[in-house]
Amino acid sequence: MTMMDLFTGKNKTAEGVMRDLEKALHRKAGPVLRQYGVDSDSLLTPLKWQPIVLVIGNYSSGKSTFINELLGKEVQRTGQAPTDDCFTIITRQESGQDPIEVPGSTLVNDESLPFASLRRFGESLLSHVRMKRVDAPILENIAIIDTPGMLDSVTEKDRGYDYLGVVRELARLADLIILMFDPHKAGTIKETYQAIRSTLPDATGEDRVLYVLNRIDECDNITDLVRSYGTLCWNLSQMTGRKDIPRVYLTYAASDATVDHGVSVWVSERDQLKDAVNSAPKMRLNHILHEVDRGIRELSLQAEAMSAFQKGFAVLLDRTTRNGLVAAVVAFLFGDIAAKYAIGFPSQTMLGSLFQRDFSIAVLTWPLAISLLVLAMVSVYIRRWRFPRYLQRSKTGIDTLISLETAYKRDLWKRVRVRVEETLARRAWKEAITSHERNVRRLESFLEEDLASLYERIKRN
Repeated sequence: MTMMDLFTGKNKTAEGVMRDLEKALHRKAGPVLRQYGVDSDSLLTPLKWQPIVLVIGNYSSGKSTFINELLGKEVQRTGQAPTDDCFTIITRQESGQDPIEVPGSTLVNDESLPFASLRRFGESLLSHVRMKRVDAPILENIAIIDTPGMLDSVTEKDRGYDYLGVVRELARLADLIILMFDPHKAGTIKETYQAIRSTLPDATGEDRVLYVLNRIDECDNITDLVRSYGTLCWNLSQMTGRKDIPRVYLTYAASDATVDHGVSVWVSERDQLKDAVNSAPKMRLNHILHEVDRGIRELSLQAEAMSAFQKGFAVLLDRTTRNGLVAAVVAFLFGDIAAKYAIGFPSQTMLGSLFQRDFSIAVLTWPLAISLLVLAMVSVYIRRWRFPRYLQRSKTGIDTLISLETAYKRDLWKRVRVRVEETLARRAWKEAITSHERNVRRLESFLEEDLASLYERIKRN
C-alpha cells in the first residue's frame, strides 16, 4: 500500500482516521470549544472536501498558464496584464455532469463544500468567486484554486472585499500553496509582501508553501536571471524576517519558452514542481491533524490564560473576603453599640443584653443588619473597585498570564492573545469566577492521547 492510496479512497485508513478524529474532538474537546465560543466545525472544515492546491502570486506571474498546463487544456484566461478578478475553484467533472460554472452564492451555501466561511467577506466577494468543473486527470485527486493577481497599493475599498483575508481563509483550507513571482516584479508587490509577512504565517505551515520564480525564459541572459533570482531571495529574506531562504523553483511556461536562453536546463525544476502538486493528497491527513493540533493548542493557551486570570482573582477575592468577614464579625459584635452612641438606637444592645441576662432574639436585628450591610459594602467594593483594578492589571500584563518558554508557544500566543483580550473585554467577571483548570486538562488529554494515537496510525500505514 502506498501513501497515495491513503488519500484516493483505495482503502479505509484515511476515512477511519477522520471519523475517529471527529468523534474524539466532539467527545473530549467539544464542551471546551463551546465554552470559549469556538465552532468545532471550523477545525473540521478541511474534512469536507478533496485535497486543495492554492495558486497565488502577483499579476502576470504565470499562474493561469501553469494551471492550464497542469490541466492539459485552456481553462483559465492568460495574458501579460491582469486578466481575471475571480477566485476560481477548479474541480473534477463527475460522470454525467455538465461542465458548467457554479457561482459563488451557490458555493458558500453548499454544505458539502468547505467554503461557507467565505460568506463573512460579504456579497461583494461572492461575485468574484466561482467553480469550474473540468474533465482533467489531475483533478481526480486534487482541486486547484486560481486567484486574482496581487497588486500594489490596493486597499479593501479598491477591490470591494478583503482580498488578503480571503487568501488567508483559502490558505487555511489548502494542502499545498504555490506562490509565484516573475523576474520583472520579484517580490516587490505590496500585497505579496503582506501575504508572506503575515497572511500565510497566520493561516498555514511553512512546509505547505512553495516559492516559484516563473517565466525565467523572459530574462535576456543568464546575468539577468541571476540578478532577478538574487533580488527575489533578498526580498524573501526581508519579508520572512529570516536569513535562511526557502527553496525557490525556477520555471517557465513550457508551451511558450524557447531554448535560446538556456532555460531547458530547468526542465527538471518544472517537473519537480508538477510532482509536488501531484503529492498534495499525501499531505492531506497531516495537514488536517496539524490544523486540529494547532487549533486545540491555541484553545489550550486560552484556557491556560483564563485559568491564571481566575486563580489570580481567587487569591485576591479570598484575601478581601477574609478581611470582609472579620469586619462583618466586628460589626456584628459592636455595630449596635456604635449606632446607639451615634444616633441613640437601638435602646438595648446585644452585648448589653447578654451581660444583663436579658437576651432576646429581637436584639439580634441591629447586629445582623449592620453585619450584612458590611458584607454588602465588601461585595460592592470587590465589584466596583478591586476587580476593575485587577482586570486592568491583567490586561496591561496580559503576556505574563502564561509561561511562554518555547518559540512555538510564543507563535501560538500571537494569535491567541487577541482572543484573550476580547474575552476579558466582553465577559471578564464570568471568566474570573469560572474554573478553567479542568478545561486545560481535557485539552491536554486530547492532544496527548487521542491526537497522538491518530498520528501513530498514519505512521504505521
